[in-house]
Amino acid sequence: MKIAALASGRTAPSPARQRGAALLVFMLLLTVSVAVFLLSGISPLSKRLTSPFHNSAVLAQAKIALIAYARLSDPDLNSQTGLNYRYLPCPDQDGDGLAESPCGVNSAEGWLPWMSLGLPPLRDASGSCLRYAVSAAYKLGANAPPLITALPDGDFTLNKPDGLISEGVVAVLFTPGENVAGQSRGFAAGTATECGSTVILSDKNLPASYLDTIAGINNAASPDFITAPLTLDATTSFNDNLTTILSSEL
Repeated sequence: MKIAALASGRTAPSPARQRGAALLVFMLLLTVSVAVFLLSGISPLSKRLTSPFHNSAVLAQAKIALIAYARLSDPDLNSQTGLNYRYLPCPDQDGDGLAESPCGVNSAEGWLPWMSLGLPPLRDASGSCLRYAVSAAYKLGANAPPLITALPDGDFTLNKPDGLISEGVVAVLFTPGENVAGQSRGFAAGTATECGSTVILSDKNLPASYLDTIAGINNAASPDFITAPLTLDATTSFNDNLTTILSSEL
């Protein structure tokens, strides 16, 4: 055996060298395992840190599209008074992306009608489609509007936990976030659509399944809406993010 080894010019690895190689492999496996563990712990935190930026971006994209829709729509009879009064679309009530028309005479809330706006189905960081509320006097698809001599105020108020921010808000856009305690987003009935269900009263379409309450104000029930600082606590009972449209922006 020794003669064969010498003849080939190679020597067998020593036991010490074999133990060193095994230790190196073990250390590499340990390093990879620790890295995977740390990354799995960082990922949820990273998601919570980046979610507000994503949500703000999709809200801004939706707001720009709504204002462009209004400015490109045909002015109503009030153009003769020089107001050039224009409309926002009705919400989408079943999640197919299309604005309902007509949608009643009162303010209305539902999904953002992304298809009617020429947008993709915008979703927040949790994967939920955007919700949208619009004032009665500003929505397309209502009865013929009366002749007005001044732009009407919007129907909504925007609040924070310690008081009022703004009155006369025309429209509100929401990113619902993850469901919180008491919310159910189960599929109750009908055929699933991109964002909801073909049955209007399905849990997949109800605002209470997506919008939250804080300081006694429920975002699922107009006319009063609320915004509040979002925390990194994954168990928070309020995670709505929103933006508004004022009459001056139309």
